[in-house]
Amino acid sequence: MSTTPAPQGSRRAPLVVAGLLPAVTAVLWFASDSPLPRNDGFMPAFLTLVLGCHLLTSTMLVEHYRAGGSARLLPLSAAYVWSAVCVAAHALAFPDFFSPTGVLGQPEESSAWLWLGWNIGFPLLVAVALAPWPAGPRRWLSRTEGRTARTLAVHTVTALAALGFVVLCTRYVDLLPNVMTGQSYRGFADSQGYRLFALNLIALGVALVGVLRRGAGGGLENWAVVAVVASCCDSWLVISGEARWTVGWYTARGLALTAAVIVLIAMLREVTFLYRHTRRTADLLREHNETLQEAQTLREHLVAVVSHDMRTPLSGLEGYLEVLATDDLSPEQAERMLARARMLATRLSLMTEDLLGVATAGRAGLSLQLEEVDVTRALIECSAGFPELDLRLDAARGVFVKADPLRLQQVLTNLVRNAQNYGAEPVRVRATQVGDRFVQISVTDDGSGVPEEFVPRLFDAYTRVEGTRRHGSGLGLSVVRDLVTAMSGSVHYDALDNTFRVVLPGGVRADQAPPASSACDDARGDTGDRVLVRD
Repeated sequence: MSTTPAPQGSRRAPLVVAGLLPAVTAVLWFASDSPLPRNDGFMPAFLTLVLGCHLLTSTMLVEHYRAGGSARLLPLSAAYVWSAVCVAAHALAFPDFFSPTGVLGQPEESSAWLWLGWNIGFPLLVAVALAPWPAGPRRWLSRTEGRTARTLAVHTVTALAALGFVVLCTRYVDLLPNVMTGQSYRGFADSQGYRLFALNLIALGVALVGVLRRGAGGGLENWAVVAVVASCCDSWLVISGEARWTVGWYTARGLALTAAVIVLIAMLREVTFLYRHTRRTADLLREHNETLQEAQTLREHLVAVVSHDMRTPLSGLEGYLEVLATDDLSPEQAERMLARARMLATRLSLMTEDLLGVATAGRAGLSLQLEEVDVTRALIECSAGFPELDLRLDAARGVFVKADPLRLQQVLTNLVRNAQNYGAEPVRVRATQVGDRFVQISVTDDGSGVPEEFVPRLFDAYTRVEGTRRHGSGLGLSVVRDLVTAMSGSVHYDALDNTFRVVLPGGVRADQAPPASSACDDARGDTGDRVLVRD
């Protein structure tokens, strides 16, 4: 019946309560005839409380149904309407409630028959609500439109039937069999009591079959079954008792109150759970909204920064192309202009690859073509993109890494550009073999290094050290981390010597490995065992 998630433990709670009620009833039944002090204010308080519980339960069930709840809520609410009418009439007919002889009908017979109508009609109507239904009534009650009209129709029919029963029990009670002998149900119990109890058991069985067939777990259906169990126990104690003001009589009233209040408590518990669930959802939505607002701000910042960063190489590329379009250049000048244009085009390509890398990282959209890449050649290609930077490269001859050439250029370019923007010249890039299967590429500069408090967020996207004059996108180092990880490597920052260290699978080719004792410093890396480029 419930349209909300069941709270923890609610699946077992109805079973526990349903098992305890018959056990407690059986224990107290042995002392049911033991007299207890008479309390003239007990019945008015009891009937008033039961009537209030029935009305509140019916109202809440109706509101649940009108809000889109299960179709079974409507006939279940009708069961409480029937009980409310019978309880109100029972209170008016009961002796010493409003007057010594009651207001309606005959004091003893009318109140007794109204009690019977209450305790027979309620479990039967609950059984109707929980029983398996034909497809037609189920579709009719489940329609979203017209629920208010259906509620009025069902409740009107139920209330009129209950009022007709009240008229029969008060105005025409002489037509009904005699129930009370003195103030005891004993005569009626001996002759007809088993039929009353059998009807209660049938109602309980039908309700259980319906709930078990649907496999309802922990919702209002289970608690409605508990209400029927309480009503059965109430009926048993009343028809087996000798007189009022006994252990059995008081216990029966307690069970009647349990039947009236148990579904109401379950609904209040569900509303409380729903409130907590709604609060948690609202908190999550607020956090998501704040995240979206922050993402929007970052997006606007990123668009502005990327537009600014791309404008410079685009302007330079346009200028070189305009110059190349003239016929006044010597071959050497044209070649130099063309090399600069290629460098700017490569820079633009790497910027777009950075953006693509951020968009596809972690989504299985990053395309890699792994091959053996000569580290020396990769460093030289990287240095071509920084003609004005004091960049010093150091690599052992024959060192290679297993990487994607384009992605490796992104990694090297982003690390060098980060040193250029936030560090100080000279920038040193060194490649060395680590063990037998890995190569380490380290990038360092003469700057002050990364602030200690910022190191944990160094590789997060869209993060930058506050207080710097540079206005980067905050993507470079996050792209480095994602690309290096995708190439089965690792990257970290060593704060002790202000160095970024990238470790990738690789090694030294056996046919080009240098002798252990030989080394050479060559300005362009054409000879020798080590290569020092642009020192």
